Amino acid sequence: MSPEVEAPLRRWLFDGRLRHYQADALERVDASGSGPLHIVAPPGSGKTLLGLLLAMRRGTRTLVLAPTITIRDQWAAEARRLTPEAGAVSTTSEAPGELTALTYQSLSVLDGENPLAALAHERWLRELEADGRSTDAASAWLDALRSGNHRTYAAGIARRSRTLRRRIAQEDPDALSRALHPNARALIERLVDHGVDTVVLDECHHLLDHWALVVAALVAGLRDAGRSPLVVGLTATLPSPDDGNAYDNYTSLLGEVDYEVPIPAVVREGNLAPYREYVRFVEPTTDELAFLSGAATGLAVLIRSTFAHGDGAAHLIGMLQPPVEGKAGAGADGDAETPGPALAPPPPASSARAAPNDADIRLARAFADDFAGAEAASAMLATVHPDHPLVARLPTAARRKPTTEESLRLLGRFALDRVLPDPAARDRWDRIRSALADFGFSLTDRGLRRTRDPIDTMLASSLSKDRAVCDILRLERDRMGTRLRALVVSDFREHGNRHGGLVSRAGALRTFDVLATDAATADLRGALVTGSTTRIATRHAGSLAEAWTAALGVEVATAAVAENPAVTEISAPGVGAAGFVRAAATLLSRGQLDVVVGTRGLFGEGWDCPAVNTLIDLSSVATAPATQQLRGRALRLDPDWPEKVAHIWTVTALLPPSSPIDAAPDLSRLRRKQARLWGVHRDDPRRIVRGLAGALTAEQRRLLAPGSLPSADELDSLTVVEPRGLSRASWQIGTDYLDRESTETVIVRRAADPTFRTRRRADAVLGAGTATAGIVAAAALALMVAGAVGGVGAVGVAGVAAGAVALIGAMAAGAPVARAWWRSRRAHAEAPELYRRIARTVVAALQRAGRIGDGATPEVIVERPTDAGGFQHLGLRLTHATLAEQHVFAGAMSELLGPIRTPRFLLQVDAGGRSPLVRWLLKRARVGSGARGGGGAQGRSQFLAVPASFGMAGGRLRSFAEDWQRTVGPCTLHFVDSPEALALLAEARRGGAVAGDLAVIERWD
Repeated sequence: MSPEVEAPLRRWLFDGRLRHYQADALERVDASGSGPLHIVAPPGSGKTLLGLLLAMRRGTRTLVLAPTITIRDQWAAEARRLTPEAGAVSTTSEAPGELTALTYQSLSVLDGENPLAALAHERWLRELEADGRSTDAASAWLDALRSGNHRTYAAGIARRSRTLRRRIAQEDPDALSRALHPNARALIERLVDHGVDTVVLDECHHLLDHWALVVAALVAGLRDAGRSPLVVGLTATLPSPDDGNAYDNYTSLLGEVDYEVPIPAVVREGNLAPYREYVRFVEPTTDELAFLSGAATGLAVLIRSTFAHGDGAAHLIGMLQPPVEGKAGAGADGDAETPGPALAPPPPASSARAAPNDADIRLARAFADDFAGAEAASAMLATVHPDHPLVARLPTAARRKPTTEESLRLLGRFALDRVLPDPAARDRWDRIRSALADFGFSLTDRGLRRTRDPIDTMLASSLSKDRAVCDILRLERDRMGTRLRALVVSDFREHGNRHGGLVSRAGALRTFDVLATDAATADLRGALVTGSTTRIATRHAGSLAEAWTAALGVEVATAAVAENPAVTEISAPGVGAAGFVRAAATLLSRGQLDVVVGTRGLFGEGWDCPAVNTLIDLSSVATAPATQQLRGRALRLDPDWPEKVAHIWTVTALLPPSSPIDAAPDLSRLRRKQARLWGVHRDDPRRIVRGLAGALTAEQRRLLAPGSLPSADELDSLTVVEPRGLSRASWQIGTDYLDRESTETVIVRRAADPTFRTRRRADAVLGAGTATAGIVAAAALALMVAGAVGGVGAVGVAGVAAGAVALIGAMAAGAPVARAWWRSRRAHAEAPELYRRIARTVVAALQRAGRIGDGATPEVIVERPTDAGGFQHLGLRLTHATLAEQHVFAGAMSELLGPIRTPRFLLQVDAGGRSPLVRWLLKRARVGSGARGGGGAQGRSQFLAVPASFGMAGGRLRSFAEDWQRTVGPCTLHFVDSPEALALLAEARRGGAVAGDLAVIERWD
């Protein structure tokens, strides 16, 4: 603690009862030191009290910073319950108290006349000059814009000022401090002079931009005054490292997490309501699909005309047959109509390995250099030139129709490589740029980049989502009756994109209009609350106007909405958005409202209404902080319903299977939202898991796997909304828990299928070799017996000698074959035993690489017996290991058994072997099978990607291969260290992954 600092908060008193995890956190963290404390706990878990208790333990004057006025006031109210002095808590910057609660904005307001505006103007001038304008012309253009369209000019200055502020804050924090408004600088000085020694940062995930640096400037000022301040960061969820420099700002201020409270622990203790995640799938409306189909048709024509012949076709071949050092000839850019005529159909796999074809070498190099680009070019070539010889050499997964995004990126790359350098092709360049812009890509001479995607915008804003809200509310109302209290959250009051076929703008306004006019929800008493508008259904205007008047304490006025007579707008003099938001919580709690439709900015964080039991998420933001905070609105305990169970719905739009566009941005958003959320496993309610398994059934996840085209109705038919009582029972509230997170690999496979497609072939040839050796040995033994019976003459002696030689030879040659056959038979007899052996070899390799500890032990569990469809569910876990080590193991198993990308080493299974005879037999089996199978899937070898986490040391990798040979079966390790060896990658990728679906699941116990 800082020396000679007053400690008034030590007089404060808490005489309540702590929750288990609150007491545990207070016991584990040290509030007396000068290092930051970083605590993660979900909404509703008591972070406010925990932060106050830490401040009380330290005792010194405290500053609390919150993101909104509502949250600031909650801190102040909670603090006043702990202090014996009425004036000890302040929410004003002019008169700090023993504890002062402010907003982040009060510290970080920039001076309206700050130097960043001038710097931004200069930056804009330089950009215009770089675009080819003279200095005078650029200056004149900007001056004209400032006087003629000041709003646009101001927006441009503001945008550039933000960029400059981030850069200056990184490179010159003093400059940022000077750019603060004088009132903000005076406030920082006042807080330092007041003796603040503890700084509590609530919802600290907001500290991703300049706020983190401004707070750091405050802390630096406290240190300059001779103090060692304590910084306490509280958040419901961590920001992502993908935020780059902003994330660095955050971690440099708060460091690593000191204590984390997972949501399942809070629910299990009965301090948050149990919940279930559900997903409602929809498809765009007819009008929306008409726009998308028209755009897709135009794109298809452009793509086919570009790549079906001429330089477009040559471009594809050039991407797939790049030059390889020391090689020349086949596959280079040639005649456009028939590029690469020297290419021949692929030979059987074994022959290709014996004498690598130049086309295979170039193909492998293309995938090694740019996997995504080569895969896209492969798909396009297979579509527009299906009979080209190179198509037969492509990986199986690439011989398909290209996705929309692949087509767009290929088009952009072609334009940059082939069109832009040609001065005569300006019209073609403009045509391609326009087509790409329609699908959310900006093409410039600097490359191709994502912009606002009309497809994504349309799916996120589809009118079908609003209709789905009505269906969900009807379903919940039918189950809950008058107990329904729902919150529907959209991104904005009004948003979207009028591009193409969008018939109306989306947002909370439109959602409420649909809700108020839909027959299924006509009887629900709803309200729309945004920052500027509050509306109710006209049919309920009389009773609800009175209810709002009572809740606000001010007479409300009603006014008809011209564009929709079914809706009435209400207003109250002197009452702003914050007042209506608080009143909405009151009316929901009283049962005078059934549903509130609002925006994420007002309701996504800091709004408390324990009565909410149904949340419908229409937002398009998928960051972990926003997703966690939004769900917290439904998880508060309801004193009027002790048995409350919350239902949380996410509405996701998919294109129908018949759509010519292959894109699923809203599904990707769903995956990102669910990635960090805990929930009850949809198929196994005994488990609490993180990710899609908590929201979708295994069958739904299977249908949504890449390559599948399910309809929204097909997916929705698999959603079963279970009784809330069952969901509550699944959480096992009040029972003991380990508070342990773990990661496991789950494999779903057909019990009747071999894991490796080469297994039956290898088993047959090794079995035949063993049987042959046995027959020879038996014949030799018979010859020896016959010789012995024949007497001691020359014939008898010769018979015994010949039999002995034959017996020794049969045993010498047959014993290794028999051992290999018996070892493989035993390993592959049951799938759990095979995966157990594979897991042991992986763990041993990771231990040799120093990635996991020596005590880590793999475990294979049959999660569920073979079901009616013949599927078997296996779970692979790592015991006696840290969570980080479990992640390493799961990643290694996924890499080993999943699709092959660009590994440095390949493991060929059911090949090689310690004995020359075993190697010869397996090689002959591959040659024979390749000849019979014509190079098809059954005739190919099985390759596995050696996980990168094993490292590059040759000795360790050879040890891995030896372990595999000893415990699993014959194998050969290939080092991809030359262009010729790269040809193996093409064959390996043609083969695909091992049998079965593999997923990594995080669970909590």
